[in-house]
Amino acid sequence: MVYLFLGFSLAFGLIIGSFLNCLVWRLYKEETLLGRSFCPKCHHQISWFDNIPILSWLILKGRCRHCHKAIAVQYPLVEFIVGVLFALVFIKFYGAGFAYSPLDFYVWVFTGAKAWYLLAGWWAIAIMTIIFIFDVRWLLISLPAIIWSAVVIFSLDLILGYNFWNILLSVVIGASFFGLQFLLTREKGIGEGDIWLGGLMGLIFPNWHLLLAAIFISYMLGGITGIVMIIVWGKKLKTKLPLGVFLALGSVIALFFGQSLIDWYLGLLGV
Repeated sequence: MVYLFLGFSLAFGLIIGSFLNCLVWRLYKEETLLGRSFCPKCHHQISWFDNIPILSWLILKGRCRHCHKAIAVQYPLVEFIVGVLFALVFIKFYGAGFAYSPLDFYVWVFTGAKAWYLLAGWWAIAIMTIIFIFDVRWLLISLPAIIWSAVVIFSLDLILGYNFWNILLSVVIGASFFGLQFLLTREKGIGEGDIWLGGLMGLIFPNWHLLLAAIFISYMLGGITGIVMIIVWGKKLKTKLPLGVFLALGSVIALFFGQSLIDWYLGLLGV
């Protein structure tokens, strides 16, 4: 029973990854989210059997069935990564249940807060995937995606019983952290979208300790990437890096390992 749910999480993640690929493109083009998927090059509608996550891309050898132009490797890669991450979220919140009987596990899945934690984790993975793709491809942050996700995540925070004032504190910390940088650098260091993203991170991590861990991890990743780019590719210090990419990565890492990193750090301090 447990592995059945694990397989479902993986399959569901693959499907959501496929949907996110389509969603990102339509958000960027400001197109309706309704209607069938179509090839962005020849605009021919994609049949259901050509829209199976990963498998269709492999069968078609990475090319559109109709115009034969290349389909970016982004599509199966995003599907695979989101699928794996969804499965890992399931393991994170239900791992201890692997020792339970099928009946006990079934009750555990559909009762209590764990199902809501699972949904919140999946939603966080989905929105950070959108942020990552958007910033990698176009150096932009999708405000509509952030706003709608903020509404959903805020609702989930309340359902999970987080204190309203703790939620508000994390949002203020996240938005203010990037807002101050925005002002101090006179809008050159970061973009306005990063302020909104900081607020969203505050909703994803209503525990402000985890929020700070996510920000710290993000800046560490950005700093390491910058150093590698300077050493390997000879980039200049003023080369602009997409901050949203690292904030998305840092948030995902903190979702899984943030508390462990905090405990490790406090252990070093002897706290």
